[in-house]
Amino acid sequence: MSLTMRSAAVAVAMALVACVQPALAQRDFDKWKISPSADGKAASMAYANPATYLKIESDLQMTVDAGGTATSGTIHFTNGFQRSMTPGEVAFYWSEFKGDIAYWDFRQAQGSIASFTSGTDPIPQNFVGQQVRVISNAGKFYIGILAMVPGSPDWFSLNIKNSLVLFYRNAVKEIQLLK
Repeated sequence: MSLTMRSAAVAVAMALVACVQPALAQRDFDKWKISPSADGKAASMAYANPATYLKIESDLQMTVDAGGTATSGTIHFTNGFQRSMTPGEVAFYWSEFKGDIAYWDFRQAQGSIASFTSGTDPIPQNFVGQQVRVISNAGKFYIGILAMVPGSPDWFSLNIKNSLVLFYRNAVKEIQLLK
C-alpha cells in the first residue's frame, strides 16, 4: 500500500471515530453531566454543587439503568469525604434535581426515543405497560408506566411513584418511549 493510500485509510478511520465519538461522549443536560455506557443507554450522571440545605455537598453521582431509573449513587462532600447514598436519597435527589428529565433529554438527543403524537390514532400497544414520558400541551413532563383506561379510548393513566394520574389525550402533546 502506498503512503498516500495508507494516509487516506488512516484519515477515513479517524473520521469514522470522530463521527461515533459524539454519541458516546459526555454531555451536559440541565446541570447534569451524563456519561453513557458503551451501549449508549445506561449512564453515570453527576450533578455539581447541588443547592442543598447544608451546602456541604460538592457533587452527586448516580448510576442510571437503560430504563432511566437511578439505581445507586454517591455523595461527595466539600471536605473530601464521600459515601454511598441510601435508596431513599437516590430517589429524593433524582427527583429534586430532575435527573429523570435530563436523562430523557439526553436519550432524545441521541435519537433513542420513539414518539407518538396523534390525537386520533390509538396509542401504540408497545407503549402500554412501559415507562413513558408524557409531554402535556402546557409543556409539563410526566414519567411513569402507561396504562389504558378500559372503555375510554380518550383517556389513559400513568403510574407515577405508585400513584395513578389520569390524562385526557387532547391535553397531551406527545408520548415518548425509550428505544
